[in-house]
Amino acid sequence: MQKLEENYDLEAYLSEYVETCPDKEIRILNAAINAFADKGFEATRTREIAERAGIAEGTIFRYFPNKNAILESMVPLLIRVLQPKIGKPIEDILNLNPDMPIDQILIAVLKDRLQMIHDNGRFIKSVLPSLIHRAPLLEQLRQSLLPLIEGYVVQVVERGKARGELDESVDARLVMAQLFGFVLAYRITQSADPEREARDVKQFVESLMVGWRKQ
Repeated sequence: MQKLEENYDLEAYLSEYVETCPDKEIRILNAAINAFADKGFEATRTREIAERAGIAEGTIFRYFPNKNAILESMVPLLIRVLQPKIGKPIEDILNLNPDMPIDQILIAVLKDRLQMIHDNGRFIKSVLPSLIHRAPLLEQLRQSLLPLIEGYVVQVVERGKARGELDESVDARLVMAQLFGFVLAYRITQSADPEREARDVKQFVESLMVGWRKQ
């Protein structure tokens, strides 16, 4: 399984939020991210979060009425962390490499997505498993991120069709599902090996292109 970074530092990603947020609240959220990533939401106690944050357990309840409220605050923060990481790298790939073949674009996008998940693995792991039984929070995440991802996939697919590299029957929604599924499954099941990852991504895209190329 992919090894996560040793500790997640919320302040490194949310400077604007940190400037307007009490220091102890940030410490609680950061401690919760790492505790949930290590032990899972259900198994983590507020006492353990307090110990990681270096505060008294009672201080947590000045900012959050219960553990669920901490998780609810983490979802919009995760969205804020991931939104720019989803958009700008793909924009750069498309805008800086206008003549790049579609298969090479897809390879570059997949490599970037895998790296993004690795870099933010603890935050993602701390939130996503806990949302399975919390439909409103999961829907909040879905509505905020999936349309953004789909928009960029549509751009890639339409570019491929316009250049005659992809068949007109290729459906952007299915392309997104296949790419998204690969990224999640690969990051969960494979160990960190950059050379192997590069080969696997290339082989995966090549296999997809067999069915997607214009006949």
